[in-house]
Order: sequence, then C-alpha cells, then structure tokens
Amino acid sequence: MNAEILAVGTELLHGDIVNTNAQYISKKFAKIGIDVHFHTVVGDNAQRMKMAFETALGRADIVVCTGGLGPTQDDMTKDILADYLGRKMIMDEDSKIHLEQRFAMRNRIMTQNNLRQVYFPEGSLILKNDNGTANGCILEEKGKTVILLPGPPREVNPLMDEYVVDFLMKYSNEVVVCSKIRVYNLGESTAETLIMDLIENQTNPTIASYAGDSSVVFRITAKAGSKEEAIELIKPLEKQLLTRFGDNGQIVEEEV
Repeated sequence: MNAEILAVGTELLHGDIVNTNAQYISKKFAKIGIDVHFHTVVGDNAQRMKMAFETALGRADIVVCTGGLGPTQDDMTKDILADYLGRKMIMDEDSKIHLEQRFAMRNRIMTQNNLRQVYFPEGSLILKNDNGTANGCILEEKGKTVILLPGPPREVNPLMDEYVVDFLMKYSNEVVVCSKIRVYNLGESTAETLIMDLIENQTNPTIASYAGDSSVVFRITAKAGSKEEAIELIKPLEKQLLTRFGDNGQIVEEEV
C-alpha cells in the first residue's frame, strides 16, 4: 500500500507555518510498512483542492488530508471531498454534542458557523478529537481510503496515534525498522563510493544517504513481518558499512 499526504492551507504556501504534520504522519506510516510516495500542499481554493484530491486518489491507495475542517468559510475540505465523491453532507449528532461540550468547558458562546464542523460526507467513520472542536473522519471509496484530520499538530498527532494507525494496520502485515550510521571526515560522494557495490545490489534492506551537519548519514531500512526479523536483516549490512567506513563511521540511532 502507498499513501499521499495532502495538507490544506494557504498559510502553508505562504510560509507562515511549517508543515510538521507531514513529517509526523510519514514516520508513523513507515513504522507500519505503508510507503508515502507524495507530500502535497494546496491552498484554500475550491478548484485547486478538487484537483489535488483527484490527483492524490489517482495515484495513491491512502490519502491523509490535514487542515480545512474548522468553522470558517475557507474550511471546505469535507465539502470538496463530498462533492468529488458524490456523497451528501450529513450531520453527526455525536460530533454536535462534542462541539457543544468543548464550548461549555471554556465558557464560550458558540456561533452558528461552528456547526460546519459537525457535518461529514455520508458514510464517514468519525474520529473523536479530544484536543479540539473539529472531529476527523475516514472514508473508503472503491478500494481507496481517505482520512481527514484537523490542521493543528496537537490535534493531528493524537488522532494518528489513537485511531489512524490501528485502522490502517489491516492493510499492512509488515513493520519497518531503520538504523542510521553517521560518517565523519568524508564527503557524501566519497563515502558512497566506498559502499557503491552494496548500494547497487541492495534489495531489503535498502541504503539511502543524506548530508547532515559536518557529516553524512546513511540510513539502513528493512521491512519484515516483525521488528526482530527486520533487525536481523539490518545487522549484517550495518556491520559491512561500519567496516568500510572504519573509524569515520558511528551508529547514531538504532531505529525510528
């Protein structure tokens, strides 16, 4: 299974905030063996949002969308998706109760536009958001899965941990384990040359590099049916890399 993470919000395109949600979701998916192939950001524009959903659903099995579930007119993610899928927007009574309780807890008056947050595309599985007013939801359509989450990371992260990962585990029978080796005193191209034969013949585990601060990091990634099996796959390759790099190589992180 592969996934695309779609972030909605003009503030992301303007650089006003950083899209940390994509990083968090990607790491969670990696741990359960779901490959993220694309990160997409789209502004609060109905036409471009519809295009983004169409593109994502055309190339990914799972689409996780963050943002655009709030009470204002530019919060239109659910409406756009419902229209694209040909589904009605239905009020969820439990979400209405949740919304009213959240406002009561803060002794705040709930304006009418907040009720936008309690309508969902027909057939949605509702995800209760204990850290905000806007619940998330999951929809399944013709073999595709769409997950809609609010924008704030303090709301996204718990929803991923409490609901989404467990829901998606049915699509994956693998786990992913990674090890990182940091290489000092060698440039990325020189370090890669030392292990080029291993890179050219890689299958599972795989090797990827990226430049760090005054060092190069090589990431070894293995997929297997269990964490223990993945570690056993990693160890021999890890040993070979450390032998090639000599005193310049150091394990910095066993897994993520």
